[in-house]
Amino acid sequence: MSASTNDDHGTSVIVHDVHAAHRVDYERWMLKAMRAHQAFPGYLATDVIKPVGPGLRYVVVLRFTSATKAHAWQASKIRAALLKEAKPLLAREERYRVHADSDFWFTPPHGNHAPKRWKQWILSTMAVFPLTVVIPWLVDIGASALTIVLPGLLLKALIATSISGVMVYWLMPVFVRLFGRWLLR
Repeated sequence: MSASTNDDHGTSVIVHDVHAAHRVDYERWMLKAMRAHQAFPGYLATDVIKPVGPGLRYVVVLRFTSATKAHAWQASKIRAALLKEAKPLLAREERYRVHADSDFWFTPPHGNHAPKRWKQWILSTMAVFPLTVVIPWLVDIGASALTIVLPGLLLKALIATSISGVMVYWLMPVFVRLFGRWLLR
């Protein structure tokens, strides 16, 4: 586990590898856990990334108003009781990290601190620039091919959502793996 020390919005990233025979039970348990998250002080949002295909790895991203609140959730008796209940459903011990603000994007695995802001800026620019060139072009080609005319604001929302999705779910994790050593120097 690693943690950030500043008190920006807190993000807790939890990884659960579930036994194949317990997937349905785990998802039922997850609904119970989500109700508990929502009732916890400082809670903002939950995102669950479900496994694709035969995999059984769930990634749960919890957002809190501060890193302190995220740590409080991780250390709470409510969470300990939930985790005890889920333990038989898991194939291995859970892993988690608590990060402040967007540091979780930039802290490579096994990193114990966020990199310098200028390095985060360079890496973000390397991701954003090609996406802001390519995605609008692809959306325009797609809309033209389908003879769809989208209102300006809807078109911009589609482009922004596409850029954000590609960046968060694909490009930034790849960049952090590729440039992890440089980020932490």
